[in-house]
Amino acid sequence: MENVDPALIKGLTIGLGAIGPAVGIGLVGAAVVAAVGRNPEMQGKILATAFIMIGLVDAVLAFVLLILFTTS
Repeated sequence: MENVDPALIKGLTIGLGAIGPAVGIGLVGAAVVAAVGRNPEMQGKILATAFIMIGLVDAVLAFVLLILFTTS
């Protein structure tokens, strides 16, 4: 394994680390659309909660990038 290019490892780490948050944001978006469709008068509260949840899901990607760029 000592012959593996570090750029390849970093690229795979970014790519695989971004799959989870991308799926999570998609699921949150689908749930928001369904919730607003069922209860349109609660749209403001639903969207506010959705933005908080998207921020929490995006934090996973931020941690992946932090770990990636702080290790050699």
